[in-house]
Amino acid sequence: MRRLVAVGLVWTLAFTFVGSPASRAATIASNWPVGKAPFGLASDSTTGKVYVANSETAMLDGSGRISVVDPATGSVGSITTSLTANFVVADASARRLYSSNATLSGSSASVDVFDLDGGAAVATIGGVGGLGLGLDMAARRLFAGGHTLRIIDTTTNATVGTALPPPSGGAWFGVAVDPSRLRVYLSNADTNAPGLFAYDYNAQGDLTPASTDPRIALATTVRYAVTVDSVRHLIFAAGSDTTGGGAPSAFYVIDPDTLSVIHTTTISGFPMGIALAPSTNRIYVAVDASRTSGAVYALDDATFAVTETIPLQALAPSPLLLHTDGRLYMGNYNTNTGSDSTLVALDPANHAPVIRTVALNPTAPRTNDVVTASVDASDPDLRPMGAADPTTLSYEWLRNGAVIVGRTGSTLDLSVAGNGDRGDTILVRVTASDGQLSSTRSASVTVANTGPMVAVSLSTSSPKTNDVLTATAVGTDVDGDALTYTYAWSVNGVVRRTATTASPTDGFDLKVKGNGDKGDVVTVSVTASDGTLTSAPATASATIR
Repeated sequence: MRRLVAVGLVWTLAFTFVGSPASRAATIASNWPVGKAPFGLASDSTTGKVYVANSETAMLDGSGRISVVDPATGSVGSITTSLTANFVVADASARRLYSSNATLSGSSASVDVFDLDGGAAVATIGGVGGLGLGLDMAARRLFAGGHTLRIIDTTTNATVGTALPPPSGGAWFGVAVDPSRLRVYLSNADTNAPGLFAYDYNAQGDLTPASTDPRIALATTVRYAVTVDSVRHLIFAAGSDTTGGGAPSAFYVIDPDTLSVIHTTTISGFPMGIALAPSTNRIYVAVDASRTSGAVYALDDATFAVTETIPLQALAPSPLLLHTDGRLYMGNYNTNTGSDSTLVALDPANHAPVIRTVALNPTAPRTNDVVTASVDASDPDLRPMGAADPTTLSYEWLRNGAVIVGRTGSTLDLSVAGNGDRGDTILVRVTASDGQLSSTRSASVTVANTGPMVAVSLSTSSPKTNDVLTATAVGTDVDGDALTYTYAWSVNGVVRRTATTASPTDGFDLKVKGNGDKGDVVTVSVTASDGTLTSAPATASATIR
């Protein structure tokens, strides 16, 4: 929106982005492509469509564009405006869309009227507008900011009353209307005498100061961030010091009766817009921190304290729009890139961490193994750059459906009695928490059979020709399975006898012909079986003397 420099905007940012005590809510739920430097937003409460003023989209003929986004279908269309669009406002009951336009230089301005149902152009009012818009639907009055404030009769689409120029020159940037009080609040971005201006109006379009001095003095300059609480009639504004004087950016609460500031909350950044969410008792303030990133502050609408800070990395927000779907919409005002940009839907609720995977290793553990749970989890909410991941993980281990008491870490040692044996189903239940919300995911494995081991020894290493040589096997099985042994006896490498028995001993009678004579080498090879797996062989040898 570079044209605003021509009408008095000095954009000097020297702010340090700071987080609030809580910075855990909100995700970018959706985004849609729109034109360059999306700025003013409006929504049709009947259809849910969002209208985006593409504030640096100028065609060769000087016309501009409004992007029309349907969040329900994802479709993106466009409406052609007489000049480049800056701000839009929708009247769902009258089925009208209004666009405040100007040339990129700011030398010419117009207000366009469109049919909300078909997007057809209804009227163009030249020489008015260019900046903020405010609407009194009941009174059928549209307030168009710019070099002067003009009131448009939305029945005839003609201006009524007299033009109201800013007292210090420049332009009216922000416009907020309180229809119940027939009052309009204006910001003129005056850096020398920052403040808001309050005027009462009537059906004829006459404007009169709401007090002897219509200016409400503020410590910082307000541009776009001004709105009215239609129930309490409080005025909310946010401003920043662009003179380099060092005053912090601030959110102001103004009493409609005394027109005095009754509360100030210090914030950081260049305020771009305010959105009220009474159903959740929140006031949202969007700020630009560096023209490439920013934040949204969530303030409690009773205490006006900052309850959350939603960081926006690589996203410079335009003015905010609270949609009927409960999400905050904003344009990614990326004027520095010179490219098309996006409309972003921000879900301001806190979201539970997402556990993408839980894996157990080894995948087929055996009785004495240590099982390790590997978890891929993160919190989807937006976080300040470099902030630590707030997600904490907790573990619960179960054996055959029963909780293993005291086992809460990421590993489970199956060699510990009661933790699991062959055939048991081991399950880990992982919970990821951000301190408020949590999610759970599980994974399981079955403990595999572990094969036995065996060792063997001979009754003597130097038997005589007529001896009975005895082999003794020592088998072990961590699963506690009953073992059988297979003995293979050989003489000088030739197998002479095999036997399978449950006995851990077996004899080889050297008196039997062929079973060995003096000088022969007798070898026994033994394997142990648990009925499923067989051990590696163990051997022992003796030489007949």
